Amino acid sequence: MCISCPQRVLAYEDGQALVESRERKQRVRSPIPLSRGEYVLCQAGFVVRRIPESEAREMLKEWGELNDF
Repeated sequence: MCISCPQRVLAYEDGQALVESRERKQRVRSPIPLSRGEYVLCQAGFVVRRIPESEAREMLKEWGELNDF
């Protein structure tokens, strides 16, 4: 099972998005149009799901707690 950390969209153009999570930026492909500031889950370099900001913030909080463990 793979676990994906929420990533914030920094830019989107022509099916590719620049996303950032935990101070790491990467380019991923996206089958759905995205807007700057949205949160997504990615797997293997592809956006698999857009998620609400409230859900992303809760997940990021839990990721932070795991890192403190």
